[in-house]
Formats: sequence, structure tokens, C-alpha cells
Amino acid sequence: MIEGKANELPDFQVFRTVIKYCLFIIIVPVLSFFSAKTILFDGILRLAPITSSVYSAVVAVIVLHVTLGLYIYRAYTEAEKPEKPVKKD
Repeated sequence: MIEGKANELPDFQVFRTVIKYCLFIIIVPVLSFFSAKTILFDGILRLAPITSSVYSAVVAVIVLHVTLGLYIYRAYTEAEKPEKPVKKD
């Protein structure tokens, strides 16, 4: 029973990491779009609505690529780590 739990723990950790990054990849670009549009382009620069939407979309795409890059970097660094031996009592 304990050996089964030890095998499921890394799977759960991987699942939890993937869920966190999925939420991060979805939420952060959407927040960056609306915050850039409202605060920067509409508020400070006072651009036209269509122009501010286009610039905000560009900001959101750049943020999306950065978040995807972070996920890929994390995946490669996790793959290179040697596995720790499991102690059997």
C-alpha cells in the first residue's frame, strides 16, 4: 500500500505543476491585456479604442510567449534532474 502511494506522489506533483502553469498561462495574458488597455493605453496614452485594443493584444501575446517559455524551461530543468532513490524499509 505504501509503495503505491510513493508511485502516485510524483504523478500528483506533476499534475499539480501542470495545472498551476495552465492557469498561469490562461490568466496572466488576459490580465495583462485588460490592465494594459485600461491603465496604459486608454488611461495614460489616451489612444483610440481600436488602437488600444490592438496594442493590448500585442502585450498579451508577448506575455503569453514569456509564460510558455517559463513552462518549457521548467520542463527541461525538471527532466535533467536525477531521480532520488526511493528508500525501502
